[in-house]
Amino acid sequence: MKYFVIKVMAEEAGFIDSYPRGSPAEWKFDEGISLAKEFPAGGEVSFSDNYPDDRNLYDFQPNLMSDLLVSGRARKLIESLEVANAEWLPVVVKDHKGNVVGPDYAFLNLQGAEDAIDMDRSVYRMDALEKDQIGRVKKLALKYESINTQAKMFRCTMERRLILIREDVHAAFVQAGLTGFRAYEAEGWNGLAL
Repeated sequence: MKYFVIKVMAEEAGFIDSYPRGSPAEWKFDEGISLAKEFPAGGEVSFSDNYPDDRNLYDFQPNLMSDLLVSGRARKLIESLEVANAEWLPVVVKDHKGNVVGPDYAFLNLQGAEDAIDMDRSVYRMDALEKDQIGRVKKLALKYESINTQAKMFRCTMERRLILIREDVHAAFVQAGLTGFRAYEAEGWNGLAL
């Protein structure tokens, strides 16, 4: 089984630079814990005024928080793949003028994490602030036997901001023509998203 690193990136995208007003503390979004009870109902996010010309919507919408902000179309596909650890935090996306342009978006908050990174074979630097987390990957090696065979999209225990997807999920994303993401084969990945 192959796994891919998923990164959100798209050209001239309406860039989102903050969570909805009243959201939980930002660091909580990287923990793999449930936020549904704390997340504001009817949450709204808006295109950043720092990028006034960027207005494109994608299935995976670029954002400063490096989270998975997905369209209703992407959500339906992910739900059809029976990703068991998915928690959806619904929002509407507004443009620079306050008009709703994405009525059915949601942050995909993946629950839990897999002990997927082989710490002996990987080349990395630990995070200066979060001492139990990798800060920078230079060469990723996976510990396949530690990954639950049912895990389709997941955070990595030693780098919870790093999200991996299984090869069948990647194939489904490509086949459906989902936009706004790039995938890199996880084994041997150099930590760069180009």
